[in-house]
Amino acid sequence: MQRIVDPKQTHLFDPFDSVLTEKTRKRLLDGWPGVFRHVILELMPVDAIGGHFDPTVGRPTKELYSIAGLLVIKEFRDWTKEEALDAYSLHMDIQYALNLEPVAHDLGMRTLERYIELSEEDDEQLTIDDFNIDEETEEVVCCPAGHEPESSKHN
Repeated sequence: MQRIVDPKQTHLFDPFDSVLTEKTRKRLLDGWPGVFRHVILELMPVDAIGGHFDPTVGRPTKELYSIAGLLVIKEFRDWTKEEALDAYSLHMDIQYALNLEPVAHDLGMRTLERYIELSEEDDEQLTIDDFNIDEETEEVVCCPAGHEPESSKHN
């Protein structure tokens, strides 16, 4: 069963309120995690990965936007699989960037390997090279497949 949470959908109560100070929240929002969460994450090819799973029957998948985002970050940071697993489970900046709530997140090695295999099978594989980001302003200036960024600046 496909589990997809639209990254544009906002929460009534922000789950990070209880764990972040205002200063830390501003750092996340203004840094690369904010750009990734609010601009890049919604461009992930979840339909390509989700196409391998039945939409209604079976065990729920991991949230597909966050998995696709993790694979892009893994490639960008040149992480090993173990480092990607640790980041998904333990690093708050990664959880923020992937739009995951700040609670326990488990991801097994075999599950990560399966998603890597599925993403490599698809022609729509998204890599960090598909994005052009102005490093000074951290503004996305070009997106994959000719999409123009709606807004890549954050308050």
